[in-house]
Amino acid sequence: MRHRLLALLLLTSLPARAEELIRVVVERTGASPRLVEELPLDDYVAGVVSGEMPASFPAEAQKAQAVAARSYALVKKIEADRAGRSFHLGASALSQVYAGAAPNPAARAAAEATRGEVLVQGHEPVEAFFHSACGGRTERGLEALGRDLPYLVSVPCGHCNDAPGVRWTLSRAGAELGKALGFPGPVTALEVTAHTPSGRVARVELQVGGRRLGLTAVDLRQRLGWSKLPSLAFEVKARGGVFTFTGRGQGHGAGLCQWGAAGMAREGKGYRDILRHYYPGTELARLY
Repeated sequence: MRHRLLALLLLTSLPARAEELIRVVVERTGASPRLVEELPLDDYVAGVVSGEMPASFPAEAQKAQAVAARSYALVKKIEADRAGRSFHLGASALSQVYAGAAPNPAARAAAEATRGEVLVQGHEPVEAFFHSACGGRTERGLEALGRDLPYLVSVPCGHCNDAPGVRWTLSRAGAELGKALGFPGPVTALEVTAHTPSGRVARVELQVGGRRLGLTAVDLRQRLGWSKLPSLAFEVKARGGVFTFTGRGQGHGAGLCQWGAAGMAREGKGYRDILRHYYPGTELARLY
């Protein structure tokens, strides 16, 4: 009964027969002319699961991904509609990776098995961020994304140790590092000056010529490239003018750890257990 009441509250601002009338519009950036695709929410969810998770992942992990993707998409749709924007989401990792209208069978099955289910907290759908692999512990939304959301807290994982690239190394010469960061000269020193409560890097200071410059770790990662510096759980050492970053994890670290979800599923956990672990304090509600 409680979940039914939550769902009714969620639907107060949505049209009747929401299972037919909810639409997610995807803008594919870089297309010429611009391609905007309009499709039912659960078709979109299947496309995201197909784009975000290997088809070989356990079914319960894919169901958890489906619920997270549906919840995130619903929040973004509501925000975009209120703001009068012409589309709700992009198709890349900056939103959710949408693989198109022909998802693999496992992704379609996950979307159908969780049809209409979203995560809620306080009668509102949650912005269910997720990432590839946390490397041992997830990050708070405030540190990872600048979003102080009560369900994006740091929780232990320990289930993503077999993720590809979960341990990584990046080496850059000082001149190359300075150029990548947009500085007028080579970096001659780099020091980590602050960490987040989860142990990730929060801030660094760099020596460039005679100047001492401070950067947030998020800014550092953005300038170097999200894929080049896979996460902020790293240490850095300098030797012979070369800076070597050694780290763990892939992605911002907040919310669902995709490889961790797969590990939990292999240990017999269901998708509800997985979602409760990575989004504490949330509940499942069914929209339709």
